[in-house]
Amino acid sequence: MPDKIRTAFTLVELLVVISIIALLMSILMPSLTKARKSARAIVCRSHLQTWALAFTMYTQENRSLFPALMAGAGGKYGQWTISLKPYYGKETKVWFCPMAWRPTTSGGGQPFAAWVVGTDNEGNPRPGDYGSYGINAWIYSRTEVYAGFPHEYTWKTTSVKGANNIPIFGDCMWRGGFPEDDDTPQQKETDWFADDSQSICYFNMNRHDTAMNTLFMDSSIRRVPLKQLWRLKWNRVFDTNKPFPAWPKWMAKFPEGSD
Repeated sequence: MPDKIRTAFTLVELLVVISIIALLMSILMPSLTKARKSARAIVCRSHLQTWALAFTMYTQENRSLFPALMAGAGGKYGQWTISLKPYYGKETKVWFCPMAWRPTTSGGGQPFAAWVVGTDNEGNPRPGDYGSYGINAWIYSRTEVYAGFPHEYTWKTTSVKGANNIPIFGDCMWRGGFPEDDDTPQQKETDWFADDSQSICYFNMNRHDTAMNTLFMDSSIRRVPLKQLWRLKWNRVFDTNKPFPAWPKWMAKFPEGSD
């Protein structure tokens, strides 16, 4: 009589299969995580491309001038949310870096949080009142001192030299800020920084593997290593050759050069 055909795994064989699967997963997971982060970074830059088009259309229709910063109309630093509204359409996804979509009011924490400035009657953030991008407030077209920041330092217009190193918009923990060359980085990566005197920290967030995505005045979009934020021309008098500040522990091993 022929031997009975065995159809089941033994316990040892099952454990071997599970071990092999676990080993393969441990090998593949870092690659999958890296691929997922890379995909989100690409989507982030795609969103910034939409904002680049909005800024371009606005300045072309306003004699190359950027929006005026008007206290009360959109609140502090928020004039862009109003001035650009006719140009970015109704697509709300472009307000968010895919790495930072959860509002702080819903448990979002830095550097992966969206800012919130207003809610509806039910306590939900309103479109345009929350997001995870912000403006370099030194580009606003103004002729008066605002919050102690001189108007002489502002860019006001796209008709300037070196536009490829002048940031106008990008990953940000607030709607914008006035970075200065003596600003210092926050001491902890997870800090929520709300001091205008150190507002480069609004942009100094590790969302994209030691870097953030930035839209420049020439409409180019680049991944900027965080330490290179101190080498961008944020305002007319920003000294890009000034010695780097003392780096906190969380930034110490980040590259100082460009990618």
